[in-house]
Amino acid sequence: MICARPIRFTADLAAHRRYLDALGATRVTTAPGWEVYALGSGRLALHEASEHQPPGDVLAFGVADLDEWARRAGDAGLPFEVGQTDHGIAATVRAPDGTTFTVDPAPVAAQPAPTEPAPTESAPTESALAVSALAVLPIWYTSADQVEGSREIVRGLGAVQRVTADSGVWTDFTCPAGGLVAVHASDDGPDVELGFEFDGDVESLIPALKAAGIEQVLIDETYSRTLQIPDPDREGRMLWINEKQQDLYGYSSSQAPA
Repeated sequence: MICARPIRFTADLAAHRRYLDALGATRVTTAPGWEVYALGSGRLALHEASEHQPPGDVLAFGVADLDEWARRAGDAGLPFEVGQTDHGIAATVRAPDGTTFTVDPAPVAAQPAPTEPAPTESAPTESALAVSALAVLPIWYTSADQVEGSREIVRGLGAVQRVTADSGVWTDFTCPAGGLVAVHASDDGPDVELGFEFDGDVESLIPALKAAGIEQVLIDETYSRTLQIPDPDREGRMLWINEKQQDLYGYSSSQAPA
C-alpha cells in the first residue's frame, strides 16, 4: 500500500519544525539536511535546499514492499522504472505532463507514530490538537488537457479517488497507507504545492499555533474553512490547512455517506 510523503526543499528547516511541532507531528527520520515527519495520516519530508535544488515541493511516496508495489503498478500500466537514484533504490515515475517523482521503500520509523500533544499551560487540554485528524495533502497542478492523464497516474500508484469537482478542476485521492494527494487543473503548467487537511474544526488548531508564535488566518471558503499559516520559503504566501470537505454541492464523492 502506498503512503503520501511529499518533499519540501527548504532554506529554513527550523521554521517548518516550529509549525509541525505545534501541530503535533512526530519526527521519525533525522539525517544531515533531511528530516521526515509522521502526521496523523501520511508523512512530510524536509530537505535542505541547495543551488541545484531551490526551495519548492516535490511529489514523493513510500511503500513497504517496493517489489510488490512495482508488480501491481506494472499491471495497472503505470509508466515507471525501478533503479538506483541519488538516495538509493526507488521507482521513478514520469507523468505525461513532465512531472517526475519517486516511490521509495518506506523506512522503519525511528520514533512512535504521532500522539496527542501533552497539555501545557500555553496549550491546554481542551484546545490541544487531535493530531490523528491531520493529513498531508500535496496538490499536483497540471494543465486542463493533462488532468485525466494525471489522475490515471495517481490511480496507478494505488491511491483511491475520493472527491471530484463536477467541473473536473479538482480531484483528490486517499493513499491507503496514509496521506492524500490532489490533482488540480491550472493555467500555469505543472507544479506541486504542499498542503494539509484536517478532519475536524480547523479553529481548534489556533491555540497551539498561537502558543508557538505562528501567525494564523482563518478563512471561510465556499466548500469549507481553511487555516493559513506563513510559508517559510515563499514570502507573502501561505500554507493551507483545509478543513475536510463536507459540502459536496458541485462535487461527487466515492465515499459512502457517514
